[in-house]
Amino acid sequence: MDKWEIYRIFVGKNADYYIEKFKKFEESGGALSWNWAAFFFGILWVFYRKMYLYGVLIFLGIILLGVFVAVSSNQILSIGIQLWLWIGFGAFGNYLYYIFVKKTVSDIQSQAKNEKELIESLAKKGGTSFLAPILFIILMILFQIIMIGTIK
Repeated sequence: MDKWEIYRIFVGKNADYYIEKFKKFEESGGALSWNWAAFFFGILWVFYRKMYLYGVLIFLGIILLGVFVAVSSNQILSIGIQLWLWIGFGAFGNYLYYIFVKKTVSDIQSQAKNEKELIESLAKKGGTSFLAPILFIILMILFQIIMIGTIK
């Protein structure tokens, strides 16, 4: 089984799209590639693609930026940061996913005892999760409720 077939198993849904992007990254050495889903859904797309650690780190970064913007009370800065995040997700989402896939697949390969176990682990740890972005939304709503309650 070659690298691309292994990646295809791990990626699951829309594998052809992502494999094409991954091959271009390796050929060109670039990191720029547009992804409409990442642009429109941002951090929800990150959780949907099971990049949980990246999602948490990005969320914490967004919180820190939010605190900075709140302290500065600058609306233009706030709009600029939001646009920067949307464009950043759209322009670099595929590369972020490529890095995640490459590292996670390597970890899975080093732990798998045989091809059957490898395929099972790739399919289980890869793919997509509809539940993760929904849970993230629920947690964000609860976080907002708690924050509003502590301000009063």
